Amino acid sequence: MTKKISAKRRMFLALAACAAAILAPQVAAAGPTAGHSYRLRATVPVACWVRPTGTVMAENGRAGSVVEACNSPGGFTVSAQYRPLAASEKAKIVYGDRSMNLSKSGMLELRRSNMATIRTVDYRFDEVELEQPLILALTIQPI
Repeated sequence: MTKKISAKRRMFLALAACAAAILAPQVAAAGPTAGHSYRLRATVPVACWVRPTGTVMAENGRAGSVVEACNSPGGFTVSAQYRPLAASEKAKIVYGDRSMNLSKSGMLELRRSNMATIRTVDYRFDEVELEQPLILALTIQPI
C-alpha cells in the first residue's frame, strides 16, 4: 500500500531540505566544537551541444552562425559530416577565423577547443562548385 503525501507536506519537506543545505556550511564552519563533520561531493555531467541557426548548406555566399556549447574541462571538437565529394566538386568554408576546403571524404574538423565554453561562431561558404546539393551535419564531441 502506498501513502500519498499532501502538497503541504511536500512543500514542508522541500523547505526543510533547502534549509539544511543553507545551514550545513554554517554548522561546518563552527569547527571542532560541533562534534561532527561531513564531506560533500558533487559531480556535474558533461553536456555538449551544437546548434546552427538554420540548415548548413554549401552554396556560394551562404552564411549563418552556430552556437557551440560544451562544459567538458578538457575541451571539445566540432566536426562536419556530409556526402563524399566527387573529384570535380569543391567548396570552401570559413568557420570563425579559419578557412578550410571541404575534404573529399565527407568529414571535416571545424574547430578544436581546449576548454569548456559557450560561443557563437559565424560561417560562410566560398568557391563552391558542386554537382548536387550539399548539406553539412554538425556534431560536437567532448575531449
